[in-house]
Amino acid sequence: MSSANYQNAVAVIAKQEDKFLELVKAAKTDVVFKQEMLYAAQAMMNNDYLCTVAINNPLSLRNAFGQVAACGLTLNPARGLCYLVPRDGQVVLDVSYKGMIKTAVNDGAIRDCIVELVYSNDQFKYKGKRHSPVHEFDPFETEERGEFRGVYVEVTLPDGRVHVEAVTAREIYKARDASDLWKRKKKGPWVDFETSMFKKTGIKIAKKYWPQVGEKLDTVIQYLNTTAGEGFASHDVPISVVERYMGAAEVVDEAQPLPTSNEVEEQVPATDTTDAEPVDVQSQAPAPLEGEVLQASNNESQAPVDLPPKVLKKTQAVVNRARESQGWKAARDYVSAWPAEARDYALRLLSAAEYQAAQGE
Repeated sequence: MSSANYQNAVAVIAKQEDKFLELVKAAKTDVVFKQEMLYAAQAMMNNDYLCTVAINNPLSLRNAFGQVAACGLTLNPARGLCYLVPRDGQVVLDVSYKGMIKTAVNDGAIRDCIVELVYSNDQFKYKGKRHSPVHEFDPFETEERGEFRGVYVEVTLPDGRVHVEAVTAREIYKARDASDLWKRKKKGPWVDFETSMFKKTGIKIAKKYWPQVGEKLDTVIQYLNTTAGEGFASHDVPISVVERYMGAAEVVDEAQPLPTSNEVEEQVPATDTTDAEPVDVQSQAPAPLEGEVLQASNNESQAPVDLPPKVLKKTQAVVNRARESQGWKAARDYVSAWPAEARDYALRLLSAAEYQAAQGE
């Protein structure tokens, strides 16, 4: 690595100080610019390829370094929370599953989190969402644990209650098959850090069922799913994965007490908040929402024909809640992590509804 390249790469970061401090203030995080700059410089000093990518794509370096300020994590390698890594011709901030947990704790969404992989030779007994499962295995047997079955994410909620979300291997692999780098090149973090990606995907799915999730974790996941190439690459995602990511299942309701393990949980999707009938999306567009502004000339608000009825109903529920509470920004933040087709459709409807609300109609 040439000294000039290294110095130029560090200079790109040095020029970001004012922007970095603005992001720290806006996000109300406590990371320190000079410390993070030192960690970034050390990372590039120890990785020639990272330094080369940073020089060839300085914008990606600035964006990745800015994410450190926004999410409030540190590049300190001893903490293992996040790293600057070269990926597909750009520098990205790779947030580890530990970093995702730390972000959720900092946001106040959870107190603690355990993420474990389960294999076919493990002794595993699921005891419901409100009790810790029984999981016995030899941590030193790295090759004899059998076939990967899935991952469970056990969190302690802010009020001290336990919530356990079990994610099957089938769901994990469907999420992998829909990710950008895997679809295009069969490379990237799913190849280099497979077990870590199992855990990260488990957290991405599980957090949809926590009573509250802070904005920073949603931002981190959106960044990982888009810029970092870990998430949905396009609209051709299996419907079951879309619905799982969007919470079309049991969701812990913040406004109501959690049932105990002895109670029978209702199997009513939390997304079914309207009485609308399922829409045959293959033959017709969804009915306009009440008060929706439509442009007949360009059909901007029509749903893509491959969006499932549950997604359409979920979108309608989000728009209705945003209209009632005037929480437009929160609604946009909420849908920002959805797959591209669903996200774009929801954002169009939100914009139309917000415009009409502003006109007092």
